[in-house]
Amino acid sequence: MAAPSFDEFVAFVKEQCCNPWRKIEITRSTRFEADLGVTGDDGVDLLNDTEKRFQVALSSEEHGVRQTFSLGPNECLFHGEGFDFFGPLLALFGRKRTPITVREFTVGELYDAVCKADPA
Repeated sequence: MAAPSFDEFVAFVKEQCCNPWRKIEITRSTRFEADLGVTGDDGVDLLNDTEKRFQVALSSEEHGVRQTFSLGPNECLFHGEGFDFFGPLLALFGRKRTPITVREFTVGELYDAVCKADPA
């Protein structure tokens, strides 16, 4: 499958991430979490749906999406959902959880990854 145009990709993102009644302009710099409210499991679903729709592999068995998006050891693309049960438990034993950094993830980054990805 040929790489989509950016307009085709934006239509996909709107379909996946936006309420139909909400008018929003999506550009390359639109952030998934801060601007579109995509987080946690919804972010994972977005990545999976992107792979299916555009027939590409964004993740691998060995590296997940870390290599595709150049994520550092403690970086991720989306905040988790829900309460962290293990943080307080570790604190009881005098241990601290390694802090996780959620990197700003944009529509342009995902589009570029789709255009560069190997076919699935």
